[in-house]
Amino acid sequence: MMLIRGYTKSQFSKSIFHFLTSVVFMVVKVDYRVVLRLVKWNKLLIWSFVLASVASCRPEPQPQPWNSLTDVVDPEDLLLYEVNPRAHSAAGTIAGITADLDRIKSLNVNTIWLMPVFKMGQLKSVGSPYCVADYRAIDPEFGSIDDLKVLITEAHERKMSVIIDWVANHTAWDHPWITQHPEWYTTNAAGAIVHPPGTNWQDVADLNYANPALQLAMINEMKYWVFEVGIDGFRFDAADFVPFAFWKSAMDNLKGITDRKLLFLTEGERPDHYNAGMPLIYGWNWNYNLQQVFGTAQAPVTNLFTANTAEANASPAIRLRFATNHDQSAWEATPVTLFGGVEASFAAQAAAVLMGGVPLIYSGQEVGVAGTQSFFTKDPVNWAANPGLQERYGQLFALRLEHDALRNGSLKPYSHPNVLAFERELDGERVLVLINTRSTAITYNLPTALRDSDWTDVLRAEPKFLGTALTLAGHEVVVLAN
Repeated sequence: MMLIRGYTKSQFSKSIFHFLTSVVFMVVKVDYRVVLRLVKWNKLLIWSFVLASVASCRPEPQPQPWNSLTDVVDPEDLLLYEVNPRAHSAAGTIAGITADLDRIKSLNVNTIWLMPVFKMGQLKSVGSPYCVADYRAIDPEFGSIDDLKVLITEAHERKMSVIIDWVANHTAWDHPWITQHPEWYTTNAAGAIVHPPGTNWQDVADLNYANPALQLAMINEMKYWVFEVGIDGFRFDAADFVPFAFWKSAMDNLKGITDRKLLFLTEGERPDHYNAGMPLIYGWNWNYNLQQVFGTAQAPVTNLFTANTAEANASPAIRLRFATNHDQSAWEATPVTLFGGVEASFAAQAAAVLMGGVPLIYSGQEVGVAGTQSFFTKDPVNWAANPGLQERYGQLFALRLEHDALRNGSLKPYSHPNVLAFERELDGERVLVLINTRSTAITYNLPTALRDSDWTDVLRAEPKFLGTALTLAGHEVVVLAN
């Protein structure tokens, strides 16, 4: 390396050394021992200077840029965080989400699902973000396309993907397609466009996917967000209302984009979604049973295992596991209210994270929002509520990251009416989960296979010996690894 033009490291240091030595002999008239000490000191000084110079030339390690092929995780490894923009900050904007990315990342999630931020319709409006007036525009309430691009860039720097909510079943009544292409909509016997049949969604107009031109137009709208905005995938709203033929065509087109990996989450339970190319679908039946077990009904825990088996038999698709989402928190209640407290809601979330499938956190859930949580109006979350709860939620997701058995291991249930007990095993790794689904303490008599065994309590980072019985406090969660 050249330090100064025309001088190597060796030449430069020798020159400085001779110069400083001559100065010492000319100026300081002391005995030779002093001079030698000074010479030695000068050598140290010179080499310190040289080494510092060399070190300063060494480049600092730089974070690796986002790679859309390798940094987007596989569907089975998703750890999802659903964001309600209206509730996420006082402003209720995309920029407010961007400002919170470090906290979101601390939950150990790897993918953000952004609820709709499209331009909303005004005709017959009830304020729903699922009422889309323009598939290529951001509603001014939320910000701009550039704001979304910044969010995606910042998320990518933190190794998080961003998927957007896609509303394929219907549009707003003032979407331009209404006048430009009325043949793209479902009509009644009188020829009038109708809202989605079998629903009370009167603020939106039902799309008719029997029209091939509509199918092509909708796919092109999706591609815009992939190529022009840089999103990493889609959550498909109300997918059960949209026919298989469209979803198959859409998946074939989107999966034909080979320069990136895209993620797909489907709000639906039809078995043919998997055949269309959708690997991840909702687990509504399991969620219903979760509410029955942890809620006031106090249904037997075995119902969860039965629901899990039924879903696996219905389709090989991966199931979304959640204690709540935007619909449930808005129309029923948040988990804190639904299950009877913060500890109960955490225990239910632990079941959703650890039992299998892909787990979801809905924004605000990690601080124990109570009551209901609207997404039709601004309803800001108090992020200071229930301090310490966020860390516990992050700990659950950390367990998923640390233990392959919790992501892909086989499930071995242990039967008990009130304690959710199961083991996950993969390649010799065993993880035992014990969750008290009730508010009062329960003494759990251990199955023979678990008695007199040594484990590590991974939540408390301490050894744990299991004898013949274990007392679990109300809604206590115990996770043990071999």
